[in-house]
Amino acid sequence: MAWNEATREGLEVALNESDVVGVRLDPTGAYVDVLLHVTALPESGPLATDGRRIMRLTEPAEVRFLLRRDGVGEEAGYQPAIPLADETAVEEFFDSLAWGGSIYGWRFFDLPELTSDWPETPSLRIAVRADRGTHTFYWFNECGVERDEGTAFCIEGTVTFEDLVVLDAEAREIPVERFIADGFRQWDALGAQDERLSVEAQRESQDGSPKWRKWAEVTDPRRVRRP
Repeated sequence: MAWNEATREGLEVALNESDVVGVRLDPTGAYVDVLLHVTALPESGPLATDGRRIMRLTEPAEVRFLLRRDGVGEEAGYQPAIPLADETAVEEFFDSLAWGGSIYGWRFFDLPELTSDWPETPSLRIAVRADRGTHTFYWFNECGVERDEGTAFCIEGTVTFEDLVVLDAEAREIPVERFIADGFRQWDALGAQDERLSVEAQRESQDGSPKWRKWAEVTDPRRVRRP
């Protein structure tokens, strides 16, 4: 991919308000798949009913996860890091969620300040290779395992990597330019009050929309081979 500021900004627009619902590491360490739900608005016709996308980050150098409880009342604010044993524990946490939120803020790449409030030791750090990655992707999900305020968490992560590709749920490549265009089109249509983004249209697109398979349902859930 031709990585430049325009592409970075375009990707961030397309990713804003998308849901990160899983992070899966290739057993050989060749890539990290970030599982997403996005709002994709094609050039014509209604909203896409299948918003599943894979952002495949290639040649990862390091993957970090931070899981914290989001306190309420007298304990308001993020609590200390909750240790995660390995990447399977991360997937099991995602599988346990009753609800989750979207990433927002418009900046997700190559901005160290996004983890400025992290503790020195995160919940899990996986060193995939010795080299330092050229780029960093930051994501988060404000979520809960039960539908009440007392079980709110925030799980965050970073992946350092060299390049990326975008795939659909069947691992067919989607041109990055099209992914970005669909994202820009969605935000432009929202500002223009396009009827394709009405509450009714969004409900219709989500009715029966496919979901990602849970980790426990995936055949042969192998782990990343350490260097």
